[in-house]
Amino acid sequence: MVRHSSIRSANRHRVGTLRRLLTGPLPPEGRPCEIVQVTFAIRPLPALFATMLAVLVGSPDGVLSRYDLSRSPADRWGLPHQLAEISGLAMDSAGRLFAHGDEKAEIFEVDPDEQRIVRRFSFGEPAVRGDFEGITVVGDRIFLVTSDGVLYAGKPAADSKQVEFVTYSTGLGKLCEIEGVAYDPSNPSLLLACKEARTSQLRHRLAIYRWSIDRRALFPKPALLMSLSPITSALKEKGFHPSDLVIDAGTGHLLVLAAREAAIVELTPTGDVVKVARLRRKLHPQAEGLAITRARSLIVADEGAGRQGTITTYDPLR
Repeated sequence: MVRHSSIRSANRHRVGTLRRLLTGPLPPEGRPCEIVQVTFAIRPLPALFATMLAVLVGSPDGVLSRYDLSRSPADRWGLPHQLAEISGLAMDSAGRLFAHGDEKAEIFEVDPDEQRIVRRFSFGEPAVRGDFEGITVVGDRIFLVTSDGVLYAGKPAADSKQVEFVTYSTGLGKLCEIEGVAYDPSNPSLLLACKEARTSQLRHRLAIYRWSIDRRALFPKPALLMSLSPITSALKEKGFHPSDLVIDAGTGHLLVLAAREAAIVELTPTGDVVKVARLRRKLHPQAEGLAITRARSLIVADEGAGRQGTITTYDPLR
């Protein structure tokens, strides 16, 4: 039997060791910091000691831990009728927010703070029709993607103007229904999320494919292919159907939005589940777009589902 006095003595020794490491001289340049060695050598820790170490080595919390989605949002904008069927969001490097509908290649620059449409332009005259399910910005080009995996690319234009565009077929339509596209600057490419599997190999899996901007072709293997079990178990759902995705610039983590499940899942690039968060159905009946502003606010766009579309803003916790 372990005596409480022995535990207290051991804990005093550990805290004393930590105090000496914190107040003592720094190790010579090039030597590993001893605190890391202590962190891995310690056995079960008192809560206070564990908290002190967590502060020293860094918090394990991810992107979604910045927000409390159960609270009232910082702002909510009832969109004009042109965006009743908003189907995607994308932020450019200058902090401008773009949105699109799901039936025509019409693109809107929007300002949620002032709650206004800054400009509207289209690919083609009249605007090309299709089932558009995602938008992203790469430098001075905007990409739209259809549910069959066809990419449309063109440059932004002034208000009410039409622009020339090019199309690329990714070939993904035979594998799955695409919903959501994001630019990955770490490996100049587009990430494309599968919403519904069209092959048995992708059933019960989350599949995200990578399309090379330079080669204009898919990478041989998916960027991410993982079982849905960790996600569905955490959400207590039978499935998970992406509707948009965004890459957090600070962590490289993926945030994957799912309208059907009213949820956001945060994943590392290798597919580890960092956190899952529920959206309130009353505010988010059909969440189709996701973006992170330069001020770290989280923006969610909802299709109107027969009513008014909305853009909702969640500020990070203070």
